[in-house]
Amino acid sequence: MSFDSDDAHERRVEGAYERREWDVAGVLSTAASRLRRKPTLLVPFALAGVVLAGIDALRRRDPLPALEHAGLEEATIHLEFVGYPTATSGTALPLEALVGLELPYLVWGLGLYVISLLAVSVAGVLTLTALLDGEAHLESLPSYLGLVVLFDLAHRLVGSIGLLQEMGLFGLVPLAVLLWVLVRLFAAPGLAAAGASLWTALRESGRWISGNGWSALGLLVVLGIVAWLLGSVPVGGPVLTGALVAPVHAVAVASLFEH
Repeated sequence: MSFDSDDAHERRVEGAYERREWDVAGVLSTAASRLRRKPTLLVPFALAGVVLAGIDALRRRDPLPALEHAGLEEATIHLEFVGYPTATSGTALPLEALVGLELPYLVWGLGLYVISLLAVSVAGVLTLTALLDGEAHLESLPSYLGLVVLFDLAHRLVGSIGLLQEMGLFGLVPLAVLLWVLVRLFAAPGLAAAGASLWTALRESGRWISGNGWSALGLLVVLGIVAWLLGSVPVGGPVLTGALVAPVHAVAVASLFEH
């Protein structure tokens, strides 16, 4: 898969980048403009969404227990935001369900989990390198995949703490801490895709987002709600979030470095 290599040049005017305010409206406007000009940027995550939709179909017929997307039937609004651009899967395999399984079932369940992470990691690296370097490549895939695995495991850990779900108003405190962490790590996927090591990406992300924290929080909320709504669509949720939400998230991360 290849992308036009002159993308970076198209964003220059007399040697300087066209700069818009790095706020929610400015970033979304930039994303719409760039994705309309380069629709090939939609392809990697759309394909990743197809892979996740296929994995969802397998899991729904699988003897291994899988969690289903909550959908819109609940009155509570959810934020589907895990810290890196991704399609939203309609199912999730609890890793504790793999404990004690016979080898064939363990390989099957763990294999589907690895394939899902690999699909969104490849899509993320291809999209972000196309945005940052003007040409898609997979040189930084190991670092980026490590970041995705770390974020996914952390997301699962937080979601598995039942006490946080039962704290009522007191749950606003850990929620605020979680949002603060996600904001501080907003730039980490872009740094990993640019070739930084996992730990360097985590360490340096806060410096890159400094001064733009409120804008990152606004984008986090908008992207998270839209991903939850689109992810609630039966069968097609992963494809819709992959084609419409993940590329916008990737552009937001890339535009932060350009800004």
